[in-house]
This record gives sequence, structure tokens and C-alpha cells, in this order.
Amino acid sequence: MKKPFLLIFFLAIFQFASAQMEWSLQGNYSRPQGVMGKYIKHAGGLNLQGMYRLPNTPFSVGAEIGINGYGSQKTHQRYQFSDGSSTEVDVNVNNSFSSFMLVSRVNLIQTGGIIPYIQAKGGYFHYWTNLSIPDPQDTDGCKPLENTSLLKDGAFAATLGAGVRWDISTVFKKAIPERFWIDLSADYTKGGSVRYMNVNIPADPDPVNHHHPVTNADGSTPYTARFINTQSQVVHEHHVGNVYKSYIEQITFRLGITLTLQGQ
Repeated sequence: MKKPFLLIFFLAIFQFASAQMEWSLQGNYSRPQGVMGKYIKHAGGLNLQGMYRLPNTPFSVGAEIGINGYGSQKTHQRYQFSDGSSTEVDVNVNNSFSSFMLVSRVNLIQTGGIIPYIQAKGGYFHYWTNLSIPDPQDTDGCKPLENTSLLKDGAFAATLGAGVRWDISTVFKKAIPERFWIDLSADYTKGGSVRYMNVNIPADPDPVNHHHPVTNADGSTPYTARFINTQSQVVHEHHVGNVYKSYIEQITFRLGITLTLQGQ
């Protein structure tokens, strides 16, 4: 029984040792669609991908990780507390999401200076919103009572896409053939339901009398952060954005560079 397993083990080692390994660094530009597109207009970020191409086949498998921002806002606000004290603070809100995907790809042409391909991905999208307030210049400063991460949520998603790779040695003659590639691709992603925030901090808030309904007309939920006066310890709540819920849906365009390492 041991001999077949040993044979399979050594064949697998030989297969991966002779495979091509590829690393890609890509810039992302995403346009959410459907309901999500109403509240997130666009997102941008970076993507790192590692792939193994099996020898003498058009198939590659691997994984990728991406991080994107879809909205940030900084406002300088004066907070009026119930005891009459006030202070000037900068309120920073940043919205982001990351993706962790398994990738399979098929090259439609195996050799040449231009290689078109199709790909499929499956994995997890994680959305979060951070709020931060730097220490103010005056002595009556504010600090958030909550963790800087206001909201976290995620869902599984699947992606279908296509792209093309261009060997830069076709233009730069001193470059090693099939070593560096320019990679351009487009993907469509559909996923599960997720909660996320937008950036819509009111420009002139009323920290004492400002009240919000449990649910807005568009189905979003107002989100308030709690603050404390560091000297008087008076607590007050303030609206920092709305929480939305929808299915993940987006189109993503990527442009990057790929390094191919030949197996021995």
C-alpha cells in the first residue's frame, strides 16, 4: 500500500517543481452594480496574485488577495456638549473592503506574445469602516468610546472574467521572453448579502438635538458614534453615516504586471 502513495507523492513534487510560478501585482478599479451601486459609486485598490501553471497544459491555479477603498471623508467639527462645553475636532471616516479568492485560469493560446485567457474565482469579501479622531489642539479634547472599527461584515462571492497578457519582450528586445507580462482583465463578481457604510457625515450637525429614525426611507440604518469630553466626562452621541445592506455585485477592471518564474 505504501508504494502507490509514495509514487503519487513524488510525482506531485515533480509536477510542482516543473510548473511555472507566476506573481502579479495589479491595480483595481471597481464599479458596484445593482443595489450596491446606488450607495458605492466606485472603488480602487491593489491586488496580489500567485499562480501555478501546470506544465504542458493551459491550466493555472492559485490564490489572490486584494484591498480596496470606496470612500473617505474628513470633517472639522465643533461639538457642543450638554454642559455647555465644546471643542474642535477632525473626524476621519474610511470605508474599505478586502477580498480573498481562489483562482483557476485557462489560457486560450499557450504560446505567443499575446495570451488571452478566461478565469473563475471563489472566495470571501470583507467590508469595514474605521473612524478616527486625532488629538485636538485645545485641552477640551474628544475621544471615541467605541473601537475605531465602526462596522465589519463579509460574505462569500464568485467571479467570472477574461483578460489578455502581453509579453513586454515583444517591444523591449533586451527583456527575457515570457518573463514579464502586462496584464489587463475584467471580472464580474456576485456574492451574498453584506452590511456596509457610506460617507455622508453632516456638515453642520446638531450634537444635542439631532435625532434619527430607526430606518431611513431608503432602507438604510443611521449609525452614531459615542464621544466623551475628556475633562467633564459628559457623553454625547453623533451621527457618522448610514448602514446599508445588499448583495455583493460589481464589475472590476485590472491592469498590472506579471512575473513568470520557470520551473527547473
